[in-house]
Amino acid sequence: QWRNLLALCGSGLSLIFFSWFFLKPSLPTALLGLAAIALLAGSTFFFAPDGALLLRRLMPLLFVAAILLPYIRLPGGIPDLRPELLMVIVAGGLLLLDHLATGHPLRFRPSPAYKWFAFFAFAILLSTVYASTFKGQPISGRDLWELMKLALYFLIFFLVASKELSPRELKRYYLLLLILLLLSALFGFMQYINFAGVNQFISPHYAPSQMQGLLVHKRITGTTPNPNEFGALLVLASSLALSGALFFQEGRMRLFCWIALPVYLFALILTLSRTALISLFVSFLLLLSLFFKKRGFKRSFMRLFIVILLGCLIGLVILQFTPAKAFTRFGELTMFTQATSWQARVQNWETHYSLWRSSPWFGWGPGKVDMGTVVDNEWLLLLRRYGVVGLSLFLSLFGSIYLGLSRIVKRSEEAPAVALAVALKSTLIAYMVYMALAVVYHSLQLMPILLLSLGLAYTRWPPGRREAGY
Repeated sequence: QWRNLLALCGSGLSLIFFSWFFLKPSLPTALLGLAAIALLAGSTFFFAPDGALLLRRLMPLLFVAAILLPYIRLPGGIPDLRPELLMVIVAGGLLLLDHLATGHPLRFRPSPAYKWFAFFAFAILLSTVYASTFKGQPISGRDLWELMKLALYFLIFFLVASKELSPRELKRYYLLLLILLLLSALFGFMQYINFAGVNQFISPHYAPSQMQGLLVHKRITGTTPNPNEFGALLVLASSLALSGALFFQEGRMRLFCWIALPVYLFALILTLSRTALISLFVSFLLLLSLFFKKRGFKRSFMRLFIVILLGCLIGLVILQFTPAKAFTRFGELTMFTQATSWQARVQNWETHYSLWRSSPWFGWGPGKVDMGTVVDNEWLLLLRRYGVVGLSLFLSLFGSIYLGLSRIVKRSEEAPAVALAVALKSTLIAYMVYMALAVVYHSLQLMPILLLSLGLAYTRWPPGRREAGY
């Protein structure tokens, strides 16, 4: 009855929206229509006949939306929205309604990372109140978005990690993740050659502010807003492919990973992102060390030989197609301190560093009224906003997730769980390097993708569980 009532309400709201929109189109009616359609879709697709909310149907759509869909661009000063965040809000609301209407229990698997989300939220609130009370820093509605953002991040991780997935199901999601990232990389190739005029009709929806770099310098953005974020996404993709090639035992799965890996690597080169390239090397070095630690050097000697051989072959093939501009740009890494872009970053860092020193322990809060949000160093941005206390709690959140992945790697013998956890461990460290020059946490596309992947790994929490017949 509850499911039928939701369907009826969704249909009625959708009818009202379409009638009103044709008579008087406006932003509020567009948002109302979006909510109505989401309600209708949720009531008819995400609910089972007995009224239970099926998050299993939602998870693949979350991955598709996060990786392949562009931002929802809104007019005026309204921030752009991510479709997967809207889906998570709707799913959370439907889950609560399902519990209230049917009495289905809200089952979730405890995780040590949950409390650190709460602690970091407290740090954000503390910094905001402290800066307003003792430093005279004005507060705007945009500042409160930082708390809402963290709540949505937690909800993404919570919804996925709370599911009960078998190793076979986890392997299917691993494959889905690789395929979606492969489609994103292939779209980047289409941008590079401007296949069928894609840069005139489709690319502006993904990266409207990067079209000059795409058309003039051919820095592909893929399905992200800028080439640096796309490079960071491809670091995750490459780590997943290499980890799968090393840890999976099935020949077809390993072959697919080896085929996907050069595609990701070449797409990363076409982004011309030096930060992403450095992060990739960090990720690969850590991943190989974790592989030998897990399997032992003697047992893995032959696979090491294969990795080196295929790595050299892949490198030679990629070098044949690498544009000259990539060699020039990556060659600047040897004298990066002389680059004008580096000197501009240093000047920007000095400004925000001085601000942090005037409020070192609790920071200035988000400070969006009169402080810049582009710092070109996410660690410094977090330090200026939330001080030493907030940054320490943020690192504790990352550290808790990392230690959880370490336990999964150590205690699990299931290939999908180990491959995913190892890839994410190496990616987390690589992203910590990446955050010295760009953003991960404050990226509304990159961070949800990372949390979705982490949630997948945590579906095998606590580690060491075995599935019969696998």
